[in-house]
Amino acid sequence: MKQHNIQQISHFIVLGSDDKDQSYLILEYNATQKSEPEVYWCHANQPITVGDVVRGKLLRAKHLKVTEDAFLTSQHQEDSLPTLLVEE
Repeated sequence: MKQHNIQQISHFIVLGSDDKDQSYLILEYNATQKSEPEVYWCHANQPITVGDVVRGKLLRAKHLKVTEDAFLTSQHQEDSLPTLLVEE
């Protein structure tokens, strides 16, 4: 069976945003999570605000040029950002 390129539905906290390319710095968290939370730069399918807690799925980037340093600005990862599909 093929594995889909979509994560399960998770909760995300919006930590920051970049107005230039409309990207967001998000923290994925789960109350039952056993590993460290992940931080990502991403785009979103709808506008979100710093401080929001949203529920959705993170689609992996199509281009795998993302570096291991999740704290690089979105400018450095512009062509390879994942997309957050926020639930309405």
